Amino acid sequence: MGSGPDWTRWERSEWKRWHLMRERGLAAPHGWLSITALHWLDEEPRPIEGFPGLWSGDEVEVRVELADEDAVLRYDAPVSGSVDIPLEEDESDDSLVHDGIVAEAGVRGGRPMVRLRDPQAPTRTDFTGVPTYDWDPGWIVPAHFDRFPTDLVREVETAQPDVRQPMTFWGEVWFTRDGQDVQLLVSGGHGDAYVVFHDPTNGVDTADWRFVALGEVDPEGGTSMDFNRALNFPAAFVPSYAICPRPVAENVIPFPVTAGERRPDAD
Repeated sequence: MGSGPDWTRWERSEWKRWHLMRERGLAAPHGWLSITALHWLDEEPRPIEGFPGLWSGDEVEVRVELADEDAVLRYDAPVSGSVDIPLEEDESDDSLVHDGIVAEAGVRGGRPMVRLRDPQAPTRTDFTGVPTYDWDPGWIVPAHFDRFPTDLVREVETAQPDVRQPMTFWGEVWFTRDGQDVQLLVSGGHGDAYVVFHDPTNGVDTADWRFVALGEVDPEGGTSMDFNRALNFPAAFVPSYAICPRPVAENVIPFPVTAGERRPDAD
């Protein structure tokens, strides 16, 4: 990593650009802020409020029966009859559209579900941005990553009290700040590794929990964690409809992480 005033100005500018892209992604027509409903399904076909069809499903598939008059599109073409959507855990399909509303079919915690994404949702149309702490180079923390010999899979709690999901951990990251050693479990894998964590700012100035990406890991395990890019999960914006993993008990940072995104309602 470089150093000096020019490098710091470049990093700050890059962070501002990244934050703007983050906000644009949230506010995309069918992004997280557009979610207006979450319906859990079972094997009995039934209608759901807000989207045509008779919906059902199980742990590996979501099904919907559609009539011609329902005027539903799939991949931009009219569709009717029985539509079977095979899905794996934590996978979604957003190919069904009616009157501009997307029906996101998915499986979470072994349970089939459908979420509706409406570009006219107030959470989207009223969105003015995500408050953050000021960018601070001191929160780009050098760290060390240790890869597990084999991936560790654990069932974790989510934003929905009655839903638990399997989560894969592929190693641990270590760092020291202000004389305190911190050890956290790392989720994901190469290219998308991240840490879900608690810290004392949660519920006060930040959301109830956040996550941060793990930096590139060198051959000796050296890496970094840029807490300026700590993010809120969708549960901070659409709490009734998000199914986000909560931190495991080990992933508590003992000191306030005054960096990254703050609560959506923060001043």
